[in-house]
Amino acid sequence: MGKILIIDDDKGIQSVLSDIIRSEGYETVTAGNGRTALKEIAKSPPDVVLLDIRLPGMDGMKVLEKIKKTDKNMIVIMLTGYGDIKDAVQSMKMGAFNYITKPFENEEIILNIKEALQTRHSASGKLSHREKEVLKWLKKGKTSWDISVILCISERTVNFHIKNIMQKLDAVSRTHAVVKAIEMGLINGT
Repeated sequence: MGKILIIDDDKGIQSVLSDIIRSEGYETVTAGNGRTALKEIAKSPPDVVLLDIRLPGMDGMKVLEKIKKTDKNMIVIMLTGYGDIKDAVQSMKMGAFNYITKPFENEEIILNIKEALQTRHSASGKLSHREKEVLKWLKKGKTSWDISVILCISERTVNFHIKNIMQKLDAVSRTHAVVKAIEMGLINGT
């Protein structure tokens, strides 16, 4: 159903989160510090990471940075105390999916995990095969007419696909759609 990595140096929080998450049918793995967490991610990538901002040694912000360098699409939800809101906002700018303040509600944790997993699955299945083909040619700088000739479809159909792609990816231009698709791993960046 989904593997969730909990990174928190507080064994009590690890235990509570594991119980909450397992009760919903998810698998949990825990790590008490950033180094252990990064080793776990390298060994067996989770579907979602719950990451405390305050960790011994390497803090949560540094762990987030390293996770995003390894896999920019990995979904990370930050856990923060009330005094860490500035850090939480910064973590969102760095690519965190969301942040949850402590003390948290059980439902809030589960809801965030479900939303994260839904986002992950919808992103990978967002575009049709034909839309990915059109994006691939857009990436190569081809016009709608060029793409219509290459794919043996009408230019109007190509423009229809481009409009759908832009809506699905919430892009403001063709170039923006290509960049977002590459970032999401929907098409190859090379």
